[in-house]
Amino acid sequence: MAQYNKVLVFITAFFLSLGVFAQESKTLFWEDLLPQIDTIEDPFEALTLDQMYDLSTIAEFKHAQTQPDFEPSEAQLTEVKQAREQLKLGNMDVDYLFSMREKIAQQRKALATKPNTQALNGKRRIPGYITPLETDGSKVTQFFLVPTAGACIHTPPPPPNQLVLVTFPEGVELPSLETPFWVEGELISELTEQTVNYYDGASDVKSVYQMDASTVELYL
Repeated sequence: MAQYNKVLVFITAFFLSLGVFAQESKTLFWEDLLPQIDTIEDPFEALTLDQMYDLSTIAEFKHAQTQPDFEPSEAQLTEVKQAREQLKLGNMDVDYLFSMREKIAQQRKALATKPNTQALNGKRRIPGYITPLETDGSKVTQFFLVPTAGACIHTPPPPPNQLVLVTFPEGVELPSLETPFWVEGELISELTEQTVNYYDGASDVKSVYQMDASTVELYL
């Protein structure tokens, strides 16, 4: 009986260990990488282009007033007055908008730069496109995984929490920047900055995510 119990314990442990090793990756999409933070309503999102222009006119005037030798012209005073009147006609509270400016700026920064901690420290599978950083022969061994084709090369880089710095020593053949992939591996958060080279220059790109990929395969 004792021998039977030992065998049973061994078999149970064996299959439990198989379950651990066979654990599937959790699939994440790009919205899953955004931070989970409480946000306040952004009043600037409701402004039209004309209202944004009027608000910037007032903001520039306010800044100029902080200069010791500033003397406003009649034209400037008239322009600011008209801007305030136009905003008032649109039921916009100028003083409230200015009081919210710093809070919204901080919120936008957090939404663009902070990681989602709930997405970290586990095996993850993410779809995206490859922006090459390092190659070995014809294979890409380090790259940014990005949500849109050509990001950082043909278009400005995404926010730091909308790209992942991936290391894949095995390397992957890249048919085109338009080719989508699934990338799988351990996802961690660490701020990095890499230089992306393109045909007419280079730019420094920041990321708050890193992954040592175990698998890189075509998106099918």
